[in-house]
Amino acid sequence: MALINRLIAAPAALCLLCCLPVQANDTLSVNASVRAGLEQQSNVNISELEQASGQSDVATLLEADIKVQWQTTPALRLDGGYSVQDKNYHQADAFDSRLQLAHLDASYQLGATTVGANLYYASADLAQARFLTLQQASLYSMHSIGDSSFVRPAITLSDKTFARFSERNASTASASLDAFWFFASAQRFITLGLLYDDEDSRDPAFSYQAPGIRVRFSASYPLWQLEHKLQLGAKWSQRSYSAVQPDDNTAAASRRRDNQSQFEASWQLNLSAKLAVLTKLEHGDFSSTLQSADYRETRSSLALQLSF
Repeated sequence: MALINRLIAAPAALCLLCCLPVQANDTLSVNASVRAGLEQQSNVNISELEQASGQSDVATLLEADIKVQWQTTPALRLDGGYSVQDKNYHQADAFDSRLQLAHLDASYQLGATTVGANLYYASADLAQARFLTLQQASLYSMHSIGDSSFVRPAITLSDKTFARFSERNASTASASLDAFWFFASAQRFITLGLLYDDEDSRDPAFSYQAPGIRVRFSASYPLWQLEHKLQLGAKWSQRSYSAVQPDDNTAAASRRRDNQSQFEASWQLNLSAKLAVLTKLEHGDFSSTLQSADYRETRSSLALQLSF
């Protein structure tokens, strides 16, 4: 019941988007979904605090989201959304979490180019207590190169506020450039992206610069009279921290460096127009000169999704 109440109590901006008058030529669509499943994690951790328990556990997942799309004119489009996820571990109660995310996006098409801006607000609870608040704003553009290729540069500014770890409060400036290639009648695509993060924390020990690269492949296809969707992705980044501090491994003063490699594979099987089975496998290798931030994890999940 709490999950349904939170889905209904979407942010005011999203409600306003739904209630705005729709003209005869406008197109307004509203979609929602709920998911329930299990996730097995080999090393339960809090990635934002770089704390890993070293223990494996299974969590129950409950998720819901609502999305609104409003095509106000042939060129102007507004999108909004709200989602909530509850994750409850069978044994590691201290890692139980709730994540709420709201977003609003406006884009305008100018010939072969689309320009846009979006706002994100996220709130995370840990062990039933407020943990983290994230506010983020982004400017982007999408440029068409031919019939099936696009490039998307973006600039993003964000602020993170921790309820109990104020020394980690941070402002981040990010730049990214993604290229998209669509083929097979747009049923498949490949994405290659370059990104750079510059995070400035209240405590200089947590400030860093991080170049990175990401790649993703997605394919939708029919098989055995059912619709399938397969996605493969990888991301790598290297964090160079600003402050000089003792190295856990050598006890000598040095600048901390982290290498983060993440891989994921997901498969969606549509049993009907409204019912789907979702599976996902993720692996993260977080190597660091700081021993507490040096760990690995693997996650696998299975969920059932109902859309309406």
